[in-house]
Amino acid sequence: MTDMMTAGSNEPQAGKDAEPWRLTASFLDSCLQSAGSSFEDGELAYLALTSQIENPVRDRVAYAMHRRLKGTRLGVGREWTGLFTTGKSGKPARRSVDLAVVEKPRRRSRRIPQPHGVVEFKAFYAHDAREPHQFNHIDRQVREDVEKSLTWEWAIMGEVFAVVLLPELRVVNERRIPHQIMRKIEDNVVTYDFLRSTGVVPEGRPVQEVSSRLALLGPVSHGVIDAGTEDGVHVTVPYVILGPVPVETFECMPPPRRE
Repeated sequence: MTDMMTAGSNEPQAGKDAEPWRLTASFLDSCLQSAGSSFEDGELAYLALTSQIENPVRDRVAYAMHRRLKGTRLGVGREWTGLFTTGKSGKPARRSVDLAVVEKPRRRSRRIPQPHGVVEFKAFYAHDAREPHQFNHIDRQVREDVEKSLTWEWAIMGEVFAVVLLPELRVVNERRIPHQIMRKIEDNVVTYDFLRSTGVVPEGRPVQEVSSRLALLGPVSHGVIDAGTEDGVHVTVPYVILGPVPVETFECMPPPRRE
């Protein structure tokens, strides 16, 4: 389920006068929904219980894009390292991108094509996103990814997006939770459940807080994936999409919001 308005499939158009394909938030959101529904019942919930889900979701999104762009001149790269950016030393450093949509070369060539769009993924448990300093940390992590999307030649890597996953864990049957998982989640998840049930932490606060900070960098939208229930814990994955990040953000990075 998503609260975005998806305008068309954004499939590449054929023809001489067709405009260059661009990655859009609606296309990315649609691929996120496809990725979420591609997991078996309870699979994504299990992954969220045992580790962060940044990479599994990214990989399913990449495959969803690959299927939709199949038969075109566009390819989807995971952990793509095709371009250089400015390293900490001030010299060129190879830039790794979580996901990149790149035009396939028409013949053997050493020229590396500019991406049509790049996406960076981050994941943070909702129970670890309650305090201002935690939201500031998320904001800082996304900003670093955005800043690194300028190449060594000061070109922007196509349409730049970031996806922040905020998995929420809710205990529905304590008796079914394995001991090793309960030991891992009981302090944070049970406490977070209590704070939500008493109204101390409003429903949807992680998405609202993250969205308000990232909105300083560009347009934001959000949706949610139902990851199902596994071992007595129901998991949903609210997410925030930032992008495309406008050129003005790269020219003058706005200061982060502080509380």
